[in-house]
Amino acid sequence: MIRISIDAVVGLSLVLTLYRLFYGPSVLDRLLGYSSVTGKIVILLAVEGIMGGRPVFINLALIYGVLSFLGIVIIARYIEREV
Repeated sequence: MIRISIDAVVGLSLVLTLYRLFYGPSVLDRLLGYSSVTGKIVILLAVEGIMGGRPVFINLALIYGVLSFLGIVIIARYIEREV
């Protein structure tokens, strides 16, 4: 019961954040949307790993979080050079 409500709340906020990702008025808004979406995916993976008893998902959440952070830094550096 609790897992369903946590997944529903994070899923709803993920859908609302996708609007910022796709229709952000500037590139920086889209970068912020990308950062938020990846953070919420990490949360979903971690919750599924803890509540579902699958420790592999926690490892996936850590790896995905690190890779998304590196992607955000690379994209931010690219945007900084363009401006």
